Amino acid sequence: MAATRKTGNITQKGIQTTSIQVKQVNRTTQDISKWRDALKSFESLTNPSRVKLYDLLDDILLDGQVEATWGKRQDYILNKDLLFVRDGEEDEQISHLLNCPDMQKIVKEIHNSIAWGYSLIQINSIVWDEDQEQYRIDHELIPRKHVHPERGYECVSIEQFQATRDFLYKEKPLSDYMIWVGEESDKGLLFKAAQYVIYKRGGFGDWAQFAEMFGMPFREMTYDDYDEVTRVKLEELLKNWGAFGYMVHPKGSELTLHDSQGSGSGSSVFKDLHDTCDAAISKTILGNTLTTEQGSVGSQALGKVHQDGENSKNKADEKFVLGILNTQIKACLKRFGFNTKGGNIWFASPDKDWLQLKVKWDVINGIAQMIPVDDDFIYEEFDIPKPKDYDKLKKEMLSKPIIPEKKNLTSEEDFFDFPPLD
Repeated sequence: MAATRKTGNITQKGIQTTSIQVKQVNRTTQDISKWRDALKSFESLTNPSRVKLYDLLDDILLDGQVEATWGKRQDYILNKDLLFVRDGEEDEQISHLLNCPDMQKIVKEIHNSIAWGYSLIQINSIVWDEDQEQYRIDHELIPRKHVHPERGYECVSIEQFQATRDFLYKEKPLSDYMIWVGEESDKGLLFKAAQYVIYKRGGFGDWAQFAEMFGMPFREMTYDDYDEVTRVKLEELLKNWGAFGYMVHPKGSELTLHDSQGSGSGSSVFKDLHDTCDAAISKTILGNTLTTEQGSVGSQALGKVHQDGENSKNKADEKFVLGILNTQIKACLKRFGFNTKGGNIWFASPDKDWLQLKVKWDVINGIAQMIPVDDDFIYEEFDIPKPKDYDKLKKEMLSKPIIPEKKNLTSEEDFFDFPPLD
């Protein structure tokens, strides 16, 4: 592969992750007691450990509702292009870098810190691949189980179960390679949703058992007391007759199946638990339920309220990601030789919502009837490029006479706009 390194002033290697003893994820069955144990281990003051927490989060990511809701929230960020703008002009070279596949992965990890908590990303080099005509960024996510951002530690440990200050990532030269994202005490959004995933899984297991026992016909056979030969033959017959439930008992004994529907403990209770947990996951991750599932009661107005709540979270995510890009990432690009002085990173403007723009225009137009409105404000609000010869064009517009609206004149009174005489 023909590639050249973008020159910069970094001369030493970052953390050698091959020396970190990464171990397999513990895939034991999760329950609420383990959820609480993970919380206690995370908050320990003597030996803080994130191992149980991240084993738990790895496991709940297998849940479809978590995948759907978090994926939806993340797609809002990942589907946006990035621009580097300086003095109102786009720097196409840096914009090309910001939209390369590797930078897309870095942006994804920055946004993932909202779900997972504190994240540490190492950027080793930035090269231009001549064959693919694309920038390549050698980077990696430092395994979260080994990162200890707590005050007094701020390190990466070789062992995942013991917080030892083996790599001080906030001190030079390592700090030149590192991008750290999130709050040190943040357990992540997925941890808050994990409890609902755990309850839902338990309910699913009970629901499956309920369906197995009562969802198929139940068979009953009787035999004469002390007739063991008949009993053995009947049991053999029922075992070979499909997977339906059955019971063999002597004549004279009774079998009673109590219907639990009236007590609210029938099959509907499992569905209610499942739906409630899914709704709680949606509220935790998206801040609403109606944008991911259809409820029994809803309206267009209520749906708009829920969508507005989701849009607020999307805007907050956008601001969060841009904050990291315009501080640590921009500084990193500068260290690798890119000219970032005086410029900023922005998300490209999305497709316009013309109905919303029309409402906005009506409001601004109404205000302009009462007080002067700056033309630059209108250009910015509607994302319209301002012409270079603006002053000349504006002068020509003002010099043209205002032609009144034509009226269909049918009488002398209409012509002079007087009311008709009695």
